[in-house]
Amino acid sequence: MNCQNCKTITEEGCSLCEACELRFAGTLLRLARDITPLHDSLDATLHPGGHSPVRIQTATPPTPIRLDVLDLIDMLDATARELWRCLDGIDALDWRKDPRMEDLEATLIACAGHTKLATFPDAGLYMHVVNNLARKVDLALDPPEQRREIGTCELCETMLTAGTNDQWVTCPVCNTEQRVRTVKLRRLEKLCWDDSKRGSAADIAKVFTDAGITVRRNTLNVWVSRGKLRNSPQGLAYCDVYRLVIGGELDKELTVTA
Repeated sequence: MNCQNCKTITEEGCSLCEACELRFAGTLLRLARDITPLHDSLDATLHPGGHSPVRIQTATPPTPIRLDVLDLIDMLDATARELWRCLDGIDALDWRKDPRMEDLEATLIACAGHTKLATFPDAGLYMHVVNNLARKVDLALDPPEQRREIGTCELCETMLTAGTNDQWVTCPVCNTEQRVRTVKLRRLEKLCWDDSKRGSAADIAKVFTDAGITVRRNTLNVWVSRGKLRNSPQGLAYCDVYRLVIGGELDKELTVTA
């Protein structure tokens, strides 16, 4: 008989091999550990912190509830109780024989230690369902870091993305590792050497600042009002801003402000 998950040969009467049984039990135990952080994450005013005990909360009650987390807890609860009934051989439609556990965490732990976890007929199906729920729980507790475009790869011109604290980035196409600051500077250089590249004051200030040259949007607007920059319907020219910056106008603004 083949394992319903990895298709390797298993012992007679087993739906899962020993390795998959251990993975299944481990996932159930990990979900049991995640119940408390999930309940903590119901508060929409809390910053996503995953398993970190330190969270930031506003002082305005009552706090709204994250409905996506509430739905996820309900799905996990229904799946865990259904799995427990299957392991005990109880008809899912016979509610009178439904063994009520103390709570969801206890139900998950009981399922993980059940003697029939690898032998009941639908073990592979429930392992797949539980794994999908575990991935959703991980995303709810530890959202992926926000990444944004920083410029193109120097070899293949593929657009690269990086997080806020990333110092190096690897191109997904050619696997070239590059410094994030270098990619940003190269992007700025291309924009500044092309007279046709234009943008709003906010966009230009953001690109310059990302590359390590702090330029404020208000400064650009002041330069426009003083006639140092010409604002066209398409926006400001990157090259014009660059000329003013290297010409020392930015230092003059800082001196006046100080």
